[in-house]
Amino acid sequence: MRNLETLVAWKLARDIARRAYRLTMAPPLRRHYSLADQVRRAAASIPANICEGYALGTRGQLIRCARIALGSASELKCHLELARDVELVSGSDVDALIAAVERLLGVLVGLLKRLGAKVPS
Repeated sequence: MRNLETLVAWKLARDIARRAYRLTMAPPLRRHYSLADQVRRAAASIPANICEGYALGTRGQLIRCARIALGSASELKCHLELARDVELVSGSDVDALIAAVERLLGVLVGLLKRLGAKVPS
């Protein structure tokens, strides 16, 4: 990996963070501050942790931060599913975003494997 911009996980994570943040700004989810805030925090955490791990410059730090990003992506998926289940977001918008998060989860697991880390089954 020569630079962060070539890392697929980081590009996907940035796109997901933008989309998730926009989703929280639309009614009725924006009126549910606590859940909207959790979605925003989890979504923003993903690319931030990938960036931090990359910037720290060691394989061990990248693995540690990629694992944190994996946890944040799982958390985001859970929050999005909850928002969909209680009908705070429209089905098609959130379903596409959940699918993107699932793809990112796979990419992060692949990155961790490539780095030689143990990954959850």
